[in-house]
Amino acid sequence: MDSAKNITRYQALDSWRGICACMVALFHFDVISHLSFLPLTRNAYLFVDFFFVLSGFVIASNYRSRLADGFGTGRFLVLRLGRIYPLHLVTLLLFIPIDAAKDGIGPNLLQAVVTNILLLQGLGVNPQNWLNFVSWSISTEFAAYVIFAAVVSRIGPTIWPWLLPIIAGPVMLATISPDGMNATYDFGLVRCLYGFALGVLCFDLRERFPALRARLEPSVETLLEAASFVLVVGYVSVAGGSVALQVASPLVFTLVVLVFAREGGTVSRLLTVPPMLMIGMLTYSIYMLHPLVRAVVRAILMVVERVTHTDLFISYALSAGHEPTKVVSLNGSLWLGDLLQVAMLLLTVLLSVATYRFVEEPGRNWVRRLMDRRNVGAVRGAQPAFDA
Repeated sequence: MDSAKNITRYQALDSWRGICACMVALFHFDVISHLSFLPLTRNAYLFVDFFFVLSGFVIASNYRSRLADGFGTGRFLVLRLGRIYPLHLVTLLLFIPIDAAKDGIGPNLLQAVVTNILLLQGLGVNPQNWLNFVSWSISTEFAAYVIFAAVVSRIGPTIWPWLLPIIAGPVMLATISPDGMNATYDFGLVRCLYGFALGVLCFDLRERFPALRARLEPSVETLLEAASFVLVVGYVSVAGGSVALQVASPLVFTLVVLVFAREGGTVSRLLTVPPMLMIGMLTYSIYMLHPLVRAVVRAILMVVERVTHTDLFISYALSAGHEPTKVVSLNGSLWLGDLLQVAMLLLTVLLSVATYRFVEEPGRNWVRRLMDRRNVGAVRGAQPAFDA
């Protein structure tokens, strides 16, 4: 069976993922504020690559051996769909009327709906991001699951197939991708596989070299963790000015995964206090819901702007190298912008509690029970297994 107790959890890394989701949300809120002008926030799109690296690591940790031993590709993929699809479907349904009101009902909306339902929206089939614009990464991650299952089931738990995206990925992103490392709907799969493959490599290195798992003195572990934290903050803050630094960011995140998977220092203990674990648990909901909060807040401000005849939006490029877009500016006050961003983030977290409780968890558990029943039925009866 595939019960939750069989899943290895890396709690400090879960909290890391939650922090990264919050930073991505702040990046996307598009508000003139002190927070938006922080170099760390301006380059926070790079934290999506932490998701990909950690996903490769966790999936390899929990499924590589099982898939190689006959766990079943179909069973694995259905379980992964149970994890990502319920919330994706809910946000898709919520965004359809928003996009229809904004751009009208036409071929683009139909294409957007179909590609999102089929999880194709991040695989280069659309000319831009439609509907829930962050869902491109869900599309590419599911494609990575398919590739992972096929490789491990057919070739086995070897590392050499994963060297191709690790070598070719950064080259393609640096030379071909129009947006460099900020690739989404077009070169998003390349970006995802690059990080995902590094995560698989990360797990493989831990398995091959026990020293990477052996605990050091607590003070040394704490020093390693603190240095890794400072490295990430400093690296992401300066990476926006260099394509080479941008495409190397997944390597930095791989180091972070190696260090914090050990969970041996004070920083890890701080990351595993209940509030941080809660943020880690809500990561997926925070990531998928913050565009909806952004859309609703912007719609409300547009109405207020029209009614009060005040200017609440200006044309500005918050990210270097991007065209100016309409961003929220509350009378030019950076402090009011900070308050608005924090309020939007808090609202996202509160909504995430609800969607985790009523969408994510029930959907995941229902699929797990379904797979467990089919697996037990296949073993007890004379029927073939689900993935035979």
